[in-house]
Amino acid sequence: MSQAPLEIERRFIVATIPRGLTTQPCMEIRQGYLVVEENREVRIRQRNLSCTLTVKEGRGLVRRETEVSISIRQFETLWPLTEGRRIAKNRYALTEGSHVIEVDRFSGSLRPLCIAEVEFDSVASSEAFVPPAYCTEEITGRPEYQNASLALHGLPYSDQGSIRAAALPYLIRNGELHLVLITSRNGNNWILPKGHLEKHLPRSEVALMEAVEEAGVIGVLQDFRSRCTTTNNQVHHIYPVKVSTLLKQWPEMGERKRRVFVLEKALAKLQDPNVAQCVKRMVEKLV
Repeated sequence: MSQAPLEIERRFIVATIPRGLTTQPCMEIRQGYLVVEENREVRIRQRNLSCTLTVKEGRGLVRRETEVSISIRQFETLWPLTEGRRIAKNRYALTEGSHVIEVDRFSGSLRPLCIAEVEFDSVASSEAFVPPAYCTEEITGRPEYQNASLALHGLPYSDQGSIRAAALPYLIRNGELHLVLITSRNGNNWILPKGHLEKHLPRSEVALMEAVEEAGVIGVLQDFRSRCTTTNNQVHHIYPVKVSTLLKQWPEMGERKRRVFVLEKALAKLQDPNVAQCVKRMVEKLV
């Protein structure tokens, strides 16, 4: 059995849009991830009217890639399974010498991110490539800029104070789903554990850390997240955490209350109605 073909690719941040780029024809792309593991990902992608299912293995400059065509009907059947793990972008193709540079302008919550990708037929060719001036920072092999990571966790660290990473701790008791909520520091509102982004931590890790520090729960991160804008215009990236341990002592136990509520009561208790609606949609994937 032959091995999957290799993908040799370098990637760059595009800080300044190349002159005339937006006047060029572009390809609209939406893609979602069915599986995201440390060294393997399975995605579906729609490029205009063409749809594919792709398996990528490995990290860094050289990866193995297997791709098969699927019908639009098959794509739409699989698409709901990628909720919380999706990206959308417009792709432009520019020529630089003998190389084609694909410039992706991301949309939605990933705007204004713009990334250039260049594929090569050998490692030697990739090493000899001199990127144009608009390719300002190389991100080849940086996990936080992989498309799968962007789909799962959003933009890498941002100093925008309105973004929070939140945990949705849940457990099953007597066959019913329960949520773990905490009070705000003033004790007046029931909320999810959440915190500011940390520069050198993925958002999912921040959510796990806040779950321990604020709610005293240890658990397993699930493989999707949801983005929610609160009523006061904060952006929450919410990560489900299946609780394995409720700690008897934890860092903020003297500053907050912690309660385990059955789902319906938890939804009614959540102070922010936007967060409650987001959580309601998320738990449909947990039951």
